[in-house]
Amino acid sequence: MTTSEAVPPYELIAPSGKPLDPSVVIDQHQQPGPHPHPDSAAALNNASIGEVMDGGPPRPPTDVTAVRRADDSVLIQWTPSGDHVDHYTLQYRTVGGWLPLADDLDADSTSFEWTTASRGVVYRFRLLGVSRYSGNSLPSDVASLGVDGQFF
Repeated sequence: MTTSEAVPPYELIAPSGKPLDPSVVIDQHQQPGPHPHPDSAAALNNASIGEVMDGGPPRPPTDVTAVRRADDSVLIQWTPSGDHVDHYTLQYRTVGGWLPLADDLDADSTSFEWTTASRGVVYRFRLLGVSRYSGNSLPSDVASLGVDGQFF
């Protein structure tokens, strides 16, 4: 029995469950020439591999704070992580699980004003950095806003 008979060949499987052509996923013998279209399978897979090699998913934002500005307005602020973030997702919760408050905040943004918050409710806020190539960051630290409007 030869080695090739003892070790079965492997297949690359896409999320759809269909086999992928390995030459599309990783072309280690790529000839110089024009870059592939940014949305092509080769470009997406090569970018994913590059970003994973550079550290994987982005780090979460830091210094998350929440301040009540008016009876129904809360200002949430943060410091970006500086990683490869395409956008941020802001989540909140009162009781129970986390709910989306803003799903597509610009990567350059450092604050969000929520104008329909209820007075007398304890809110908790957190952010996720989102990269289309390497996924979501871990959640940021939680900023809590008490019933008296004070951050704790």
